Amino acid sequence: MHIHCFQHDHFEDLGYIGEWAKDHNFTTSVTRFDLNPEFPAHHDYDWLVVLGGKMSVKDTDEFPWMLKEIDFIKEAISLGKIVIGICLGAQLVASALGARVYRNTDPEMGFWPVTFSQKAANDSVFRHFPAKLDVLHVHFDTFTLPENAVKMADSEITHCQAFRYGENVFAFQFHFEVSPQNVTTFVHEVAPELVKGKYCQTASHILSLSICCERNNTIFEKILNEICSVKL
Repeated sequence: MHIHCFQHDHFEDLGYIGEWAKDHNFTTSVTRFDLNPEFPAHHDYDWLVVLGGKMSVKDTDEFPWMLKEIDFIKEAISLGKIVIGICLGAQLVASALGARVYRNTDPEMGFWPVTFSQKAANDSVFRHFPAKLDVLHVHFDTFTLPENAVKMADSEITHCQAFRYGENVFAFQFHFEVSPQNVTTFVHEVAPELVKGKYCQTASHILSLSICCERNNTIFEKILNEICSVKL
């Protein structure tokens, strides 16, 4: 099995997903949009992981490759590829499915709780999440639920924190890929984005809660293992 990822910033890489892939003998490759926006052939990968980034889905004038990226994601979904979106990646997946991406009422920055629904508890993949979990957020935007998608989680100010579309598409507004090994670098790089607000923590506060990454990675391992068993 081969995982290809779309990476938008130099520091937002596969993180724990890369560790999991190596342990399961998956091969990986990457499109670095910050360096060279080249797309793979669809027959060259099994999973597409769309990672986060500092830009917005609306920034297509500054990042013209983003329109092609959304079209590529749309094609991957229609071909039945496993598609996983994280943060900006979740917004790009939602956009590819026809949802509206827009500015949230407040930014979410730091470790804040997400609540998983009864639908998540009954889902073969999302059932591994507890009813409530502190997860890492760094986002200003949010999105409407795509038509025919199933909402799996929300938070106090974000209507949709996670969704599933069909058998092959999984989107997470929060960062589950950040591991204890790369959380310090991640927080250092996003520090200029951190603003003051009701749902915004300082860089030092975020790092004081970074032990959450280990717990979240443990849950994410179960999620990834479950996705492996999805019958397409």
